[in-house]
Amino acid sequence: MEASPACPPFDACSPNLAASLRQLSLYSGSLNQEQILQFHRALRPTPQDLAPFRRFDDARYCRNRIYRDEHCELLLLCWRDGQRSQIHNHKGSLCGVRVIEGVATETVFETTLSGQLAARETRELAAGSLVINGHLDIHQVANLQADGGDLVTLHLYSPPLARMELFGMEPQQRRVQLLDDCLEFQI
Repeated sequence: MEASPACPPFDACSPNLAASLRQLSLYSGSLNQEQILQFHRALRPTPQDLAPFRRFDDARYCRNRIYRDEHCELLLLCWRDGQRSQIHNHKGSLCGVRVIEGVATETVFETTLSGQLAARETRELAAGSLVINGHLDIHQVANLQADGGDLVTLHLYSPPLARMELFGMEPQQRRVQLLDDCLEFQI
């Protein structure tokens, strides 16, 4: 997968997006759930705002960086129909996910007393939907739309995603993934 370049300078972004990114840059620590919600609610991205970050790959979904500093990271994820993440958490990072285009299917899992994973809930998230995942919430995101239906999601991680657990349906399939850069992997 081709990694997105480092964050573009604010003046390389649309004025609307640049203003939102400047607000992110003012935080002096990791964002809490309310701050992530406020950011997503205040941001009103147009297709033109996100066009420079809208990159797809037919083999797997793409993670395209919009912004990153020591406190947070903003990514635009682009999914072709049938693409999905592995089952994972965001160990140490909160994540606000906003559906920009299409319908995301999120399956939330829980660990049973025997150490097995069990699907607790599956929900469809239409364009405009916003969910916050805690750092230990276990989930999988997928684009299960009909042929040709693209999915675009906007993810704000705080702090930037640096560690996660990947899960399989059996307890021995659980592993911790340490990340140098979240653009260099697929979850």
